[in-house]
Amino acid sequence: MSEDKTPIVFVICGAGGAGKGTLVTQLVERDPSLHLSRSWTTRPRRPNEPEDAYVYVTEDEFAARIAENGFYEWATFFDYRYGTPTPDVPSGKDLLLEIDVQGAVAVRQRQSDAVVVLVVPPDRGEQERRMRARGDSENHIQQRLDAAEVEEEAGRSLADAVVLNEELQTAVAEIESIVASVREQRMKK
Repeated sequence: MSEDKTPIVFVICGAGGAGKGTLVTQLVERDPSLHLSRSWTTRPRRPNEPEDAYVYVTEDEFAARIAENGFYEWATFFDYRYGTPTPDVPSGKDLLLEIDVQGAVAVRQRQSDAVVVLVVPPDRGEQERRMRARGDSENHIQQRLDAAEVEEEAGRSLADAVVLNEELQTAVAEIESIVASVREQRMKK
């Protein structure tokens, strides 16, 4: 947390199957000063996906939240909407967002000092394996793989850091190091 008590916004982004969710779960477990904002989505829950992975809502509920200006950022991705509710960050915590690259672009436009970390999988084969393991449909997997190169290119131009998610604990430690470094730099200001 920065000295002036303004939360730092950390954005973990990447293409589907990069491993963002697994990394973020570990980060939140290991750093109680990170507040994870749970995204909303209009897509159905995947098989075996935890009930609290997202706030699952109808198209009408999502539209009503947009009308209330209740999202920090939102986007439509492959026929479904995803959005980050306007955060209410508890005192003494920094904000952690797990979103796609399109969402990270919107956050950066809204908050230029947000710290964006792009997570990339070791290769497309592993990315595909991860999506299959979490229960994505064949059509969804192909759409995400087709979009991955463009997403990663956009993410690399936006990101403050790029983390290869090949070995989980190594990737988590790398992101923890980035968080610590940013916090230290902001406290010096």
